[in-house]
Amino acid sequence: MPANRNALIRYKTIDLCLQNKYRKWTLEDLITACSETLYEYEGNRKGVSRRTIQLDIQMMRSDKLGYNAPIVVTDKKFYTYEDTAYSIMNIPLSENDLDKLMETVEFLKQFKGFSHFRELEGMVQKLEDHVYSSKVHRNPVIDFEKNEDLKGLEYLDILYTAIVNEQVILFINRQHAPYVITKPFHHSQQVIESNENGITISLEVQHNFELEKEILGLGDGAVVIAPSRLRRSIKKRLRTAAELYN
Repeated sequence: MPANRNALIRYKTIDLCLQNKYRKWTLEDLITACSETLYEYEGNRKGVSRRTIQLDIQMMRSDKLGYNAPIVVTDKKFYTYEDTAYSIMNIPLSENDLDKLMETVEFLKQFKGFSHFRELEGMVQKLEDHVYSSKVHRNPVIDFEKNEDLKGLEYLDILYTAIVNEQVILFINRQHAPYVITKPFHHSQQVIESNENGITISLEVQHNFELEKEILGLGDGAVVIAPSRLRRSIKKRLRTAAELYN
């Protein structure tokens, strides 16, 4: 990858210039074009030095970025591409690049059904199609265990949103669940998951002493899932209580 954003802008500008066969490009022309583009996109008024563009051309010619650009000089002063069809934007992906992209696709596909990633599904499909069109189909190197019939996936969005918004998320075991359902901690209490082991509830409350007292009152019947600050506080108080019996 280029060292910084400005370098990438310069490479793309030089590339566009050298693709234009309707004019001849001197080093000074390339310096001017890059300076103007950097001003347009980055507000950079300093311009670009002659040495910088010379190093850019040297970098584009090399294999360091995978460009291997066929830049030649004609009449000892005009820069152009020896291959008129060349562009740094048309570089084919390497075998290693394709392998890594395929692994990434397989990973992203694990989020299928998660609404926060629904907007990505189209992009993931396009990426997968592109990778497969560029590579012979084979089994993925990494296979993530998954179960399409896994129960509770419908609660994933709710849990995610609650964690992001720092809502006090608690797991209540099945012995204490009926009590918590009939006598809620707070009017904002919602059951966001229920199974044979117990219930997971969310609360929109402030972290204070009263809340901790209510949670501690359930003993081993409640576990704080989020936020982490409340979880750490309850854990510390339970540890302190246990040490009193030593």
